Amino acid sequence: MTRTLLVVLAHPDDESFGIGGTLAKYAAEGTRVALICATRGEAGIEGMSPEEAGQVRERELRAAAATLGLAEVRFLGYHDGELARADPEQVIAQLVSAMQDIRPHVVITFGPDGISGHPDHVAIHHLATQAFDQAGLPAQLYYLAHSEATQQGCGVPPPPQTAGEPAVAVDVSAHLVTKVQAMQRHASQNPPYPGRPEEEATRMACHEYFTLARPIAGAIDPTELLKE
Repeated sequence: MTRTLLVVLAHPDDESFGIGGTLAKYAAEGTRVALICATRGEAGIEGMSPEEAGQVRERELRAAAATLGLAEVRFLGYHDGELARADPEQVIAQLVSAMQDIRPHVVITFGPDGISGHPDHVAIHHLATQAFDQAGLPAQLYYLAHSEATQQGCGVPPPPQTAGEPAVAVDVSAHLVTKVQAMQRHASQNPPYPGRPEEEATRMACHEYFTLARPIAGAIDPTELLKE
């Protein structure tokens, strides 16, 4: 059976800046990696109309997804900046349906603080967690954890100690060039590593961190989210 990893995030670029190394690693190893993005990032390009910005950022996301090796990208269709005001039952129903269709072995989403505190990030955390609980899948749910990687990609310094246990540190050192390339696909977001990917990769953190949310008392491998 093909292993499947599902990532549920809020905006185009969340997948590359925060956890692009992890997604590239598992895709390269033969895992089917799918992404659900709640919005098209319509509010993310200053001076551009929401409709045009959404089109630009969707193209950027699809290019980044191809670079990372993602098998599928789905959009929920909510407006950037308004996810917290959406009907939660409707969003959860969409996510439950998608999870039951995709049948992931592992689901990844933001933790309670959304890494950066963005309202859309916090909202998708709550919505994806509730959907996971309702979907009834034999799967594990992980949250992005603060780390040097999130500081580099998202500009948010990690706390003195990584919050949450147990934690998984995924070694992405072999996939950092791909991560930088995917980040650079999001040109409208002024990626923080704009130079030659091979050179920029030498400056990137070699591990991305995740905390296990479900099952609460589940056993984990401290270096892997998915095993053969």
